Amino acid sequence: MDKLKLIKATVFILTFLLIFGTLCILGLFYQKTHKKESEVLQSISLRQPVGSYIKEIRTQNDKLYILTVGGGQEDRIIIFDTQNNQVSATVKIN
Repeated sequence: MDKLKLIKATVFILTFLLIFGTLCILGLFYQKTHKKESEVLQSISLRQPVGSYIKEIRTQNDKLYILTVGGGQEDRIIIFDTQNNQVSATVKIN
């Protein structure tokens, strides 16, 4: 009888660990897929001087055209490639 109780307890513990581990792995996958989007948005920098601000944004295809003014520089349009998450060009406006 004691051996049967020991086997039942072992099976119960192993089942619990299997279910708990599976839920932990699923939780990690869920966090990674949802954090990626927000991390990308947080890590983007336009590298503009202090005092600059965005006046207007337009989109075309996979590019963002960002009109930026201030910061001690001439008005400029920053062309941002959304596929690569990089600034592809900066055009100064006279």
